[in-house]
Amino acid sequence: MGPEIIGKSKAAMEIRAFILKAARSDYPVLLCGETGVGKEVVASNIHHLSKRKSGPFMPVNCAGIPPYLIESELFGHRKGSFTDAKEDRTGLIEAAYGGTIFLDEIAESSLGLQAKLLRTIERQEVRRVGESFQRKVEVRFIFATNRKLEKEIKKGNFRLDFYFRINILKLDIPPLRERREDIPLFIENLIREANIELKENKRMSRAGLEKLLGYSFPGNIRELENILKRAFVLSGKKEIRPEDIVFESSQEEEEVVMRLYREMVSKGKSFWEVVHVPFLQRDLNRRQVKALLSFGLNETKGSYKKLLSLFHAGDSEKDYKKWIFSRLVEGNVYIYHA
Repeated sequence: MGPEIIGKSKAAMEIRAFILKAARSDYPVLLCGETGVGKEVVASNIHHLSKRKSGPFMPVNCAGIPPYLIESELFGHRKGSFTDAKEDRTGLIEAAYGGTIFLDEIAESSLGLQAKLLRTIERQEVRRVGESFQRKVEVRFIFATNRKLEKEIKKGNFRLDFYFRINILKLDIPPLRERREDIPLFIENLIREANIELKENKRMSRAGLEKLLGYSFPGNIRELENILKRAFVLSGKKEIRPEDIVFESSQEEEEVVMRLYREMVSKGKSFWEVVHVPFLQRDLNRRQVKALLSFGLNETKGSYKKLLSLFHAGDSEKDYKKWIFSRLVEGNVYIYHA
């Protein structure tokens, strides 16, 4: 069985229900969601609950393989088919015979590779690089991406026919910040595992838990794991305190804020262009927008009207009333633009 799907939220229950349903068939699965939400964990659970559980589970990160090697990695090659082909090689799809292959970051693949994968899914056969005949395979495909494939199709980066073929069983996995009631359960489970691994008996302090619950986790579950492992090691006491918890995205967030600030202040671009549109498209999160606004207000000594001018967002009273970005509710930034 794959790693446990942790949580009591509605999202966690929906994920578990999807896994049970998806495991009953051999249809392709498409898992969508931000980096670190646990797409491979879901894929592993589907495999281990399916009739293929005795076969291999083969995870492949498409973004981690150079474009000139990925076809050979997936389909295999014949000796001498290219310079470094010293011997015949079985591809990962063949190696997953009887099991499941999990292709993560599928949006990073080329249009040519997508066409070949489409043929493989439909005919259950592969042709190794340098060979002229097809080999039969018997494998289930699970795909994952952190991109919006509909946008990639419009840009010409993703094949529409391939999208239709893999978009049979689709699951959108929500980010951790949208399932906050599960965070204490993740923390409890991760600390229990660390205590077993390191033969310790540590616990999370109430103040430490509150600090974690107030964070947006742009890196999702993977970031939470890294934060807790680091805190577990750095803590010299039995209790993990707020000062032991270091958020790894703080430097990255600062770089994002300064880049956006320079685009508006130095290059004359408007707030609506460089902040508002990416925010609506979820390319920026609320924490980043809040940090940018706070930095700007510090520069204007707290004046929202001066901030309008600084960020090229309009300077009339009418614009000011429309730009209600200062409203903070439960730590979130709400931006309205009539």
